[in-house]
Amino acid sequence: AKDGFDAIGVIEHKKPSLLLVDLEMPRMNGLELAAHLRSRDDYKDIPIVMITSRSTERHRQLAENAGVDNYLTKPWSEEELMRCIEKQIA
Repeated sequence: AKDGFDAIGVIEHKKPSLLLVDLEMPRMNGLELAAHLRSRDDYKDIPIVMITSRSTERHRQLAENAGVDNYLTKPWSEEELMRCIEKQIA
């Protein structure tokens, strides 16, 4: 999906096992998407991994408040991403 609005459309047709989102997306950013999904009973259990260049504690706290399960900052390693995915879908 190109942004949060597009992601919602995709998710309504097929519920994913996990979402990888960027904090910065056009129209609806990753924080807004996470908060939207957490507010819906049918989607609130989808694990959300946010990948972003924003590394401040403020952004981490915003992500946590929105319901993001894991927060990775760029540059990230494949091993780090795989650990997050395995943890969330285990």
